[in-house]
Amino acid sequence: MTSGHGNLAERLERLERAARRTRLLTATAGIALLTTWLTGSSGRDQAQPQGSIRTKLLIVEDAQGRDRIVLGAPLPDGRQYVGMKILNPDGAEQFGLGLKTDGSVSMGFDTKPGVGNAGNRERLNMGVTTTGRGWIRYLDNQTRARMWVMLDSADAPVLQLLDWPDDQRIMVRQIGFSGQKILQWKR
Repeated sequence: MTSGHGNLAERLERLERAARRTRLLTATAGIALLTTWLTGSSGRDQAQPQGSIRTKLLIVEDAQGRDRIVLGAPLPDGRQYVGMKILNPDGAEQFGLGLKTDGSVSMGFDTKPGVGNAGNRERLNMGVTTTGRGWIRYLDNQTRARMWVMLDSADAPVLQLLDWPDDQRIMVRQIGFSGQKILQWKR
C-alpha cells in the first residue's frame, strides 16, 4: 500500500504542477489578449493626424470661453461675406476682413467701444475694388471720411483730403500727378 500511496502522491504532485502551469499560461495568454485589445482600441479612439480641417464656420475662444476670432464662409452676420472678425474681450469687433460676392475685398480696423461715434467704430479701411483699384480710407471719431489714398482709373495715385465745414457740403482737395483740384460734394 505504501508504494500505491507514494505513487498516488507523486501523481497528485504532477497534476498540481500541471494545473499551476496551465493557470500561469492561461493568465499570460489573457494578459496578452487584453493588452492587444486595449492597444488596438485605444489607437482607434485617438484622432488620426489629418492634413486639413473642413468647416463653414470656425470660432476661436479665449481661456474664458469668449469668442475672439470668427472665420466664416460666409460670416454669420447676414452680409454674405467670406471673411474673418477679431473681437475684443467684450465681443465687439475690432478688426474685420471680408471678401464680398462681387469679388472686392476690404479690411476694417475699429476703435474700442466708447471712443467717438458708437454707431460706427471703424477708423481705417483698405481694400481692392472689383476693377482692381486699391484704396485706403481714414475716418475721424465722428466716422467722417477725412482722407483717401487710391489709384484712379488710369492706375495713377491720388490723395483726397476731406473737410466737412457744414451739413450741406464736403470740401475735397484732390492731389495727383495730373495736378491739384478743389472739389465740393453735396452731403
